[in-house]
Amino acid sequence: MKNFLEMIRELPFAMKILLLSTTARALSFFAILAYMPIYLYDTVGMDGATIGYVIGGSVLAGTLVSVYGGYLADRVTKINFMIVLDIAIMLLYLSLTVVHNPLAVAAVLLLANVASSSMGVTGSALLSELVPPENRTKVFSLRYSLQNIGAAVGPFIGVATIAAGSGGPFILGVGIIGASLLPLMIFRRRFLPVDGEAAAATVTEEQDEESPKFREVLKVMRADRRLAYFTIGGILSLVVYGPLLTIMSQYLILVETRENAYELVAYISAANAVVVITTQYVLGSRLRQDNLLKWLIVGSAAFAVGLFVMSLSTNAAIIVIAVVIFTLGEVIVVPAEFTFIDSIAPDNLRGSYFGAQNLVHIGIALGPILCGFLLQHFAPAVMFYVLIAIVIAGLWFFIAGCRVAVSSANQEVRNPA
Repeated sequence: MKNFLEMIRELPFAMKILLLSTTARALSFFAILAYMPIYLYDTVGMDGATIGYVIGGSVLAGTLVSVYGGYLADRVTKINFMIVLDIAIMLLYLSLTVVHNPLAVAAVLLLANVASSSMGVTGSALLSELVPPENRTKVFSLRYSLQNIGAAVGPFIGVATIAAGSGGPFILGVGIIGASLLPLMIFRRRFLPVDGEAAAATVTEEQDEESPKFREVLKVMRADRRLAYFTIGGILSLVVYGPLLTIMSQYLILVETRENAYELVAYISAANAVVVITTQYVLGSRLRQDNLLKWLIVGSAAFAVGLFVMSLSTNAAIIVIAVVIFTLGEVIVVPAEFTFIDSIAPDNLRGSYFGAQNLVHIGIALGPILCGFLLQHFAPAVMFYVLIAIVIAGLWFFIAGCRVAVSSANQEVRNPA
């Protein structure tokens, strides 16, 4: 804990503000997300299937478009782009308090997810600019811990505001984002690569002249096997750990009574949140570029062991133990992916690379679909064995990415420019 607090104190002032805004956005996002199905059903009048299509489709669209969002982040001043995106998100959330037409609401949610995904990518790129390379993994881990605190607290405060009216969670979300936006605007100069408006404008003009077109950026990223391997590995891993609560709900509702299933899901949620919040920095701070592969193997092994234990019994104690082991894999793999992408991204394409890495969130959409199919056509335990196989496949891609990265680094040493 002492090292944790010392590290926070030593962070640049701008980095502290950026982490504060990240926490605020997580609180806002999860406060609204928990309420969204209720809002779409009661206020907008959508049925259950349509709600799933709208929420899942908007998240998927935001993930795909974030590749272009990362490209834009490389071509403009990142802090200005973040301020614009925050304002756009606030206006979109506010519109949901008065717009109740199903098509209009679906369009607003799509735009909100596009802006939110682009915000996450831009924040990652800006983080890399503000923090020295030796501290980036620690900060990535710290940010992920703060995001999980927002994920744990957000739904409770969101649901609590429903009593104020159907627009309560949206107004709360806008208020939280607005409060965190003020420091970004007041101290905006702290986030600029050089001091002064004129200098910042000069940097932007130089970026515009030197930055390749989007098609050229895509060509560069497609040719980078390191990025391709890690993105595929990330998608496969996220199929397993991203929708954990959803897939466990799908499983438990088949093998347990409804009451027991709800109780076990609550235990799973609590165990997952506690482990992430308490261990993320401790484990994440130990990751370095030269030991990523070792930790990725440990993280994947934790996934596999946790899944196997889950398949053995629905006893609450066993499930909690399994989730604790499983979540240790999550707190290792997430910062490891960010660290790897940060290490291979060219300075002028950092946002674009993080945008491509953001495609791993496709796994969140694929996981429940795959598990639903397996639970419908096979014995329930088969789901866990297939997920273990996916974990192993994801690890293979991580290993391939690390080996290509080492090979590329060795070649650069032998053939310096």
